Amino acid sequence: MRNPPSATEVLSVSAADGTRLSAYRDTPARPRPGGATVVLVHGASVTADLWRVHARHLTSLGLTVVRYDQRAHGHTPRGQAPLTIRQLADDLHQILTHVVPAGPLVLAGHSLGALVLQELAALHPQHQARIRGMVLLSATARGATVLPGRDPRAWLLAAGRSLAALTCTRAPRTVDFLRHRLPTTHPYSLAPHPDRPADGPPRCRHGIRHTHTRDLADLWQCLRRYQPRDATVLNQFGDRLLLMAGADDRHIPAAHTKQLAAQLPAVRLEILPRTTHALPIRHPALISDRIARLAAEPSPHHPPHPQDRSFPNSLPSGQFH
Repeated sequence: MRNPPSATEVLSVSAADGTRLSAYRDTPARPRPGGATVVLVHGASVTADLWRVHARHLTSLGLTVVRYDQRAHGHTPRGQAPLTIRQLADDLHQILTHVVPAGPLVLAGHSLGALVLQELAALHPQHQARIRGMVLLSATARGATVLPGRDPRAWLLAAGRSLAALTCTRAPRTVDFLRHRLPTTHPYSLAPHPDRPADGPPRCRHGIRHTHTRDLADLWQCLRRYQPRDATVLNQFGDRLLLMAGADDRHIPAAHTKQLAAQLPAVRLEILPRTTHALPIRHPALISDRIARLAAEPSPHHPPHPQDRSFPNSLPSGQFH
């Protein structure tokens, strides 16, 4: 049977400050013996629904998948703790501790999620022995910037982003007033936060519908001011670390991912042509394949291959858009 049905379990995990993190465990109908649990971390302004198709692919291969709504996204409220990358990494630590307390892991994160995984590796090394592999999508070794390049289009994008960030930071109540009056189908409309999770995460396009503008502004500031830790901590994963980026990404340019890869001698790097920041949405089958390969690896301690820095392409070239 192709893509046999899997069961999605809705979980609630308490963060250190008492915030209830909404998590979702997708269990395959026929679990693979010895397979790793795959933990997927979404980026800013979306939800765990980003990984819906990936979860379907991975559970069809017998792998258990854990997703969750990051703080101030989806069904997870902002909470009382400062909104920082460190706090988000601590939240993930709680997810791993309570939802996947034992067994091998493969971790994958996109954009903000990639930063969270980088921070986790530095702050919580106790998980290292269990990690068979890590996939960082649209990763960077620097804080966020409004300027994605030097061409005229990049400067126009930067001007628009700067104006939006300034407005949200200086007049969040005014923006909330306007958001309340948007149609309920609009992705930026502001709706009351639900009392309890439904059967799964809210749709990606509703990722910030329950998040007040002040919290969104704080999230942007934490990304802008973020000072990445020494990226060489990722060298511990050798060639079990894969970096992927879209060649046409206007949020985190592929050049930033290449700069991160340059600091990691054994890392594998893939730049996908004609692909934007929507890398997980455009290439779910390819990304699921990369994750599944790492999940199937019997031991995390195989030697690195510094001369081979990319996975062989298992899909026809026509799969790249």
